[in-house]
Amino acid sequence: MAKASATDQAHVVLAVGKEAILVQRVIEGVMASARKADPAAVRQDIVASNESAAGELANALSPSLFGELTVIVVQGIDGATDDVGAILLTAIADLPEHVRLVITHPGGVKGKKLLDTIKKANVLEAACGELKAKDLEAALIAEFRRHNRKATAGAITALQASIGSGLGELLAAVSQLCADTEADVIDEVEVSQYYAGVVGVMGWDLSDAMWNAQPVELLEKFRWAMANDSSGAVPAVSAISSGLRSLIKYASAPANMSENELAPMVGVPPWKLRFLRAQKAKWHPDQLAAAARLLALADRSSKGTVYDVAIPGGRSLESSQTLYHMEKEFMAIRSPKE
Repeated sequence: MAKASATDQAHVVLAVGKEAILVQRVIEGVMASARKADPAAVRQDIVASNESAAGELANALSPSLFGELTVIVVQGIDGATDDVGAILLTAIADLPEHVRLVITHPGGVKGKKLLDTIKKANVLEAACGELKAKDLEAALIAEFRRHNRKATAGAITALQASIGSGLGELLAAVSQLCADTEADVIDEVEVSQYYAGVVGVMGWDLSDAMWNAQPVELLEKFRWAMANDSSGAVPAVSAISSGLRSLIKYASAPANMSENELAPMVGVPPWKLRFLRAQKAKWHPDQLAAAARLLALADRSSKGTVYDVAIPGGRSLESSQTLYHMEKEFMAIRSPKE
């Protein structure tokens, strides 16, 4: 079992940075600690930029009828009004006994005056910025340790080569590896078994080529992948479909959301938002809707059948026919801005 951190035990925590998974870990730690102290503890989230934030915060700081411990998460104080800032500073100076307070700021200059004032109040700060290479490796090692496992240097390298540099995806992969393998020390063999995919081509390569509107590159990568792994058809469609879901979530998000709010809603690390922004510019909503239908057909083809109105359940495909139909459906997904 993972040891409780200093932030878990603190009554006021300031989480600074755009790495959504780290911010979420801080909140979860404080919440878990609060529930040990009071099993009836509740969580209340307040978006600092909302018009109603000041009233919500004042109400949350007031003792409740049932007297339960309340973890108040004030999200995005870079957008806080003066009223919200004043209530926060008063609360920090004399925190009610029934309250634990988590305050988030994405970093940067916006809202820095309030941020600096809170820091001077001697609250416990948690660094939640995007991790550099060495820090990322240390985070992965720590995550294996959190699951009471160890990993070789080769496993750490192989994991990053397979998954990429997104912390959220990497931590999820570590958790999955620890659940699916029994070895006390996980090496590159286990990582390759679960995440290496096909030689030289990962699922995110195919997804990026598709949503970056690079059909020739997509076709080349897909054919190379299939040549090296005949069982890669289903994962290929899954990866491209996952990219489409992220793109649709990003495209349909409210325009006034901050990156700190947007990243967890879309389900991607903050650094990936700039790639989604560029991809969104290449597609119209009706093209994305058509893409969803075509990917459903590609998924069916990847499993060896194709729709045929005259045959219940569809028509079965030979392996060469499967690839033909998948390529046809992929190539039909074309950006109108190419």
